[in-house]
Amino acid sequence: MNSITIITIVVVAILTVIIFGLTWLAYSSCIKAYRLEVNQGKHDEDIYKEYKSKKKKKNKLALFSLICSYTLLTALLSLFTLGIVYKARGENLELNNQTVLVIKSGSMSAFYDEEIASYYNNDTSLQFDVGDICVFSRVSSEDELVEGEVYGYKDKNNNIITHRLKSILDNGYEFRGDNNPISDYEYTKKLVQREDIIYHYTAKKVPAIGSFILFAQSYFGLWSLLGIIGVSVSAEVVYYKIEKINKERSKKLW
Repeated sequence: MNSITIITIVVVAILTVIIFGLTWLAYSSCIKAYRLEVNQGKHDEDIYKEYKSKKKKKNKLALFSLICSYTLLTALLSLFTLGIVYKARGENLELNNQTVLVIKSGSMSAFYDEEIASYYNNDTSLQFDVGDICVFSRVSSEDELVEGEVYGYKDKNNNIITHRLKSILDNGYEFRGDNNPISDYEYTKKLVQREDIIYHYTAKKVPAIGSFILFAQSYFGLWSLLGIIGVSVSAEVVYYKIEKINKERSKKLW
């Protein structure tokens, strides 16, 4: 983790604390002002009508809204947690020697030209787009690599590159993204070594929804999700506090 990343995290953390602190102060002030108005009887008519109707029938709409609210909050928390885990670990989580990768570039979204397409018989079954979630299996040292298959290998920065194996040479392996004008070797001037090839594409994918995970992994995405979660939780707290105030007042009106 470099100094720029650390500074970014610190600044974002400070801004988050300040914003949430100011938001909570604003909420607290509103609650205090509302309690004062209720005690002065300014909302008695509305409270009377509300609790009178609640005694006649159950508020199913409120229950449905509550369920939807908590479902959305749970989904946001899960996405935020997933983003934090991936950001912190800097590696992929595996289960039964399989992992899911979120595609970040369009290098395998289509064939760059007719020559490449005809070479691979126009087989698009192993292609994917930006934002797709793809399932890869772990490659062992005993597995035989096959030209034309799609693998994931680590580059010099430990990023996972998911490209098609173009050629198996004596001194290494040459990969190329179907949608790239040149092979990876022509770009880096370095062949991929066997120990760097760690995943094999299983041809299983879920289109598009990986974009949400990519967003959650970015600092802006994490901050945005945290903000939405914070506002949602604060709103729920304020709602229940107001409900409590109204309920206490309603007992005096009946």
